[in-house]
Amino acid sequence: MTLFDNLQAIAHMVQGNLQKMKNNEDATINVSVAPFIRALGYNTQDLDEVYPQYPILNTDAVDYAILRDDIPVFFVEAKAAGNNLQHKEWKQLFQYFNAEIGLRYGILTNGVDYRFYTDLKADNIMDKEPFLTLNMLNLDKRLAAELEGFAKEGYNAEQIRSSAQKLAISRLLAQEFSQPSKEFTKHFARQIHSGGQFDAHMPHFARLVKQAWRDLVEQEIANRLQRSSRENEDEQDEASVPLDSSEVIEVPVFATHSGRRFEATLFVDEVMNWHKRPIQLSFEGELMTANNATLTALRSINPNRKTGKSNIVFWRFIHPKSGEDLPIKAICDDVQRGGRLRQELAAKYM
Repeated sequence: MTLFDNLQAIAHMVQGNLQKMKNNEDATINVSVAPFIRALGYNTQDLDEVYPQYPILNTDAVDYAILRDDIPVFFVEAKAAGNNLQHKEWKQLFQYFNAEIGLRYGILTNGVDYRFYTDLKADNIMDKEPFLTLNMLNLDKRLAAELEGFAKEGYNAEQIRSSAQKLAISRLLAQEFSQPSKEFTKHFARQIHSGGQFDAHMPHFARLVKQAWRDLVEQEIANRLQRSSRENEDEQDEASVPLDSSEVIEVPVFATHSGRRFEATLFVDEVMNWHKRPIQLSFEGELMTANNATLTALRSINPNRKTGKSNIVFWRFIHPKSGEDLPIKAICDDVQRGGRLRQELAAKYM
């Protein structure tokens, strides 16, 4: 299961137990927080990975410290569902965060909202605003993807920081997009207005900046829709072409990506030319082109994947004599050269 699949399972449990979790921190931890930590790949029963009630300043303790090589990499402070996570709760995590020198990240949660903090403005001083907020009752795939850097197998402190900076910039841009600030408006006004007295013309320039930005966004959306339409037309051009079963050899092929193995059946005929007729294979019970099968496989790992066409050698087969792994393109090239590979495959699989 993917991280998003695991989060969806937790979200389902949270939704079903929300009333029982309210005002009960232990219930919130059992239903949401501990499973969330496990979804990231950490073993909550291994104290070398997940240390509950991690001592801070010899007088208090954070609910969970996630450790790597005995060093905390992020804290998780949990409150009962129903808690609004106001300033008091933020200040508690703030104190824990600042007391642990070198700590980079902190998570404050009530089992429904997960708020992620770091120290973008000043080293070792936790920011007041979270760089990411994830709501378990309204999961956003795009935001959930940002959690990959927190996972045990893919933990990358610098990647998380870059993501935090990007999200912070996105939030600022969204604010400017909604209501351009004076400083933002002046940046553009100075480049098209040679006179002084900016303040007198500020409302006028603010309207122009806002409208120009909206026009730019709308044009970009239109361009993307146009590109998507062209890609769909290309895929339709690659529609399945019925093959004469008497001329076809069914060859097992496979692919591996991100620790996953995918298996399919390649249909080898006497043409095998990417340009004259799309290469066909059966994947997950459906007949499709090799490109579409690649994209389907990649989307099972990353649902937001837009294309798989760059992975033209993604699918491979085992040479019937040498046992070597080869891309399916090798079959196409051999068939076009009039080689013996098709006959060798026929001898093995027909």
